[in-house]
Amino acid sequence: MSKKARTPIAEYEDHFSIEFAGERPPQERDRLTDQAIVVAYDRRPGTHPRWRLRALHFDREEWTRSGIRRWWAAHEVQLLAHDQLDQPVPEICRAYDAPDPTLPTILLCHRNTDLAPARQQMEALRRSKSSPSHSPPP
Repeated sequence: MSKKARTPIAEYEDHFSIEFAGERPPQERDRLTDQAIVVAYDRRPGTHPRWRLRALHFDREEWTRSGIRRWWAAHEVQLLAHDQLDQPVPEICRAYDAPDPTLPTILLCHRNTDLAPARQQMEALRRSKSSPSHSPPP
């Protein structure tokens, strides 16, 4: 029986990290405070894709190694420019709009799910968050 490959998790004083190949430190970092994650990425030369994921840093106070492994097994990170939001991506669980046009929209997606246009999914997420919750009558 073959062993399953595991994504290596690096340990630092204040965070755990999943790191991807690169010759120098990542150019950009965005903190997803509601997830206790920092997404580090580079701008790629050329047009598509425009950014490359370089690392995910997980706050040690909020995450454990086993929690990170479970999260990474179920999720992937997509980095899309505004004009790429019509491309199909797996089911989005969280979306973080770009603060300015030179940076990507960050999408946390469920792995191995049906693809649908990112913009359409983001609009559906916004509608579901803005609709008032109704509690059942007493």
